[in-house]
Formats: sequence, structure tokens, C-alpha cells
Amino acid sequence: MGTGYLSYIFLTAFTILCLICVKKLWSFFKIRKDAVPVLNVKRQLETVFDTIKDSICIIDRDLKIARVNQSYAKSVGKSIKSVLSENCWSVFWNNKRVCENCPVGEVFTRGEAVENIDFTRNSGDETSYYKVSIFPVVDSAGKVCRVIECIRDVTSEKRVVEQLVRSEKLASIGIMTAGVAHEMNNPLSGISGTALNMLKMPHKYGLNPKGVSRIEMILESSGKATQIMKGLLHLSRKQDSVKVIVDLNALVSRTVDDIHFPGAAEIEKKIELGRWVPPVTCDPNQIEQVIVNIMTNATQSIKEKISLYESERRFFEGYIKISTCRRGDNILLSFADNGMGIPSEIQPRIFDPFFTTRPAGQGTGLGLSICNRIIEEHGGKLFFDEVDGLSVFSITLPLQ
Repeated sequence: MGTGYLSYIFLTAFTILCLICVKKLWSFFKIRKDAVPVLNVKRQLETVFDTIKDSICIIDRDLKIARVNQSYAKSVGKSIKSVLSENCWSVFWNNKRVCENCPVGEVFTRGEAVENIDFTRNSGDETSYYKVSIFPVVDSAGKVCRVIECIRDVTSEKRVVEQLVRSEKLASIGIMTAGVAHEMNNPLSGISGTALNMLKMPHKYGLNPKGVSRIEMILESSGKATQIMKGLLHLSRKQDSVKVIVDLNALVSRTVDDIHFPGAAEIEKKIELGRWVPPVTCDPNQIEQVIVNIMTNATQSIKEKISLYESERRFFEGYIKISTCRRGDNILLSFADNGMGIPSEIQPRIFDPFFTTRPAGQGTGLGLSICNRIIEEHGGKLFFDEVDGLSVFSITLPLQ
């Protein structure tokens, strides 16, 4: 066999080998080219999945978590990887065993979706409310292999509805209070008028000095009652929102005098108004609301402390210190009380809407949030601090 023939065979084999390699490479690059759009679509779907605000969890037949989105991980305070293969009933619902009447098991059994089931979750002293919908995922054989659990937090919606109902009730009470205050003015005017006439002619009515002093007490008490009725009418009257130039000292004095809470007589009010406080531009009705809300919280805090001391057979004298002064280009209005105080762990949350430490039915958690919003709309700031054992709410309003 000649050298030329061997060369021909070698060249032929080499050519065939090259063709095979080229074919393999072409197939490889073709697969990669087709895979790029698939990977892009996968990333897009994962991005959409993770940006959904509702908490979404994919669960297998063993009730183990196969996949969750970012909202789910955030709501349980864990990373996505740490919750995979964990039991769904322990991660989100904080249960030690499978939930009673588990809707996930029902979907696996029946193969039908269930929607808008009401659930609650307790975390410490807070209760959250959820709407849960569960949808089946079937395999090629038509059998449910996984389910998708969609959890929507409706806590804020529920509290808004409760607040609307409460506001409507308070509005009705306010209308009745205004009506009662108006009707009370007539008998109070009669009492004070009669007492005044008796004081003008004490001999005609056979009054000795002791009798005169008692009539003076009646006149003084009826005057106080009349002032309280006027205050109730003023606070309950709806007025248009208009910003005007206001003497803040006069506004604070009038509003504090018009506030009458049960048990407030036991609490001393120390009013220290600065002498050189210039007028500010504000909506007096909204600033009144802020003052009333802060005074309400301070009064409730002091009353709790009074009750605590009484249960321990100790004496406690509560007080609220209201002060104003000029500080640079702002007016500073402060409310300091020696009540129960606010624990440091919840102080960052006191201005959050619906956050309250009061029992159900005794607080909406909107008072300080509304106050903060009003002050911000006036270009000022509302902040809390603890000074020498006192709880201090301070308001700054800009001079204009």
C-alpha cells in the first residue's frame, strides 16, 4: 500500500471527524440560542412572582413549601431559602400541627379552588386578618400535584371599616351632645338669673350672710356649667378649614379650658405660656384637634397611673404641663405628663396608623397619626421624647 493511499485514508477520516465535531458544535450553539429566550422568560416570571404584594406560597402534597415569593418571606421575617421544605402550617400560621379544617388538604382532595377564606394570625399582642385563596396545580395525569396559596393581608381594610363605623357613631354622639349643650343653656340661664336677683335683694328674700354665700356658690357653679356647655358647643361645631393668623397662646388656653374628661379634675394642669410668642398662620380647628388628642392621651396615661397607685395604697398626684415658647424661626408647643409613659420598644411605632396599646373598643390607633399629618401639613413637626421621667410631645410650627 503506497504512501499516497495512506494519506488519502487519513485525510478522509480527518474530514469525517471534523464534520462530526462541527455538527456537534452547531447543535450545542443552537440549543444555547434557543435557551436564551427561555431563561429570559423564566427570569421575567420570577420577577413578576416576587413583586406581587400578596403572599404566595406553592405547597406540595406533603404540605411542604416548594416556593414562596418575596412578600411571603417578608411577612414571616425569613429568607426564601430558609422556608423551603418547611411545613406551611408552622411557617406562616405559627401552628404546631396541621391547621384544623385545613383548606389546602381540601383542595388536594377535591381538586377545586377555594377563595376568600377568613383567617387570623396572632403575633404578640397584635392580631392580623387575612383573606386566603387556594388554587390546584394538576399534572399530565390530571392529578393535583401542588397547590398555590395566595394570602392577602386585609388588616388595614378591616380597621378602616371599623373606624368608619366608630366615626359614624361618634358623629351621632357629637350631634346629640351639641343638642344637649344647647338645651342646657336655658335652665342654666334661669338658675344664674334667679341667683343674681337674690343677691341684689338679699333682705327681700330673707338671706343672712351665710345664705348669701351659698347663693354666690350657686351662681359660680352655674357659671362654670355654662362655660362647659359653651366649650362643648365650640368643639362639636363643624367649621371650614381655613388658615388664618392665630394667637397660639390664646388658642391653647381656650382649648385646654374647654376640655373636660371624666376624672380630669384630679389632674393638675400647669400652663406656662411664653410672653414673646408671635402669632402663627394655621388652621385653628385642626390645631385644636391636635391639642385635644394629645391631652386625651396624657389624661388616660395619668389615670392609669393613679389607679395603679391606688391599688398599691399609695398616693400619686398627676399633672400635665403645657408650655409655649419661641425657638428660632419656630414656635414650640409642648405637652409633658407624669403618667405611665411609653415603653421604648414601641416608641418608634406610636405615629403609625391603627397602632394602639388600648384594649379593643377603647382606641382606634389613629389619634397620633392624624395629629402628625396635621402638623406636617402646617410645615411643622410632631415628636416624642422622655425628659426627666416625663412623657413629652412637642410641636414645632413655623413663623410665617
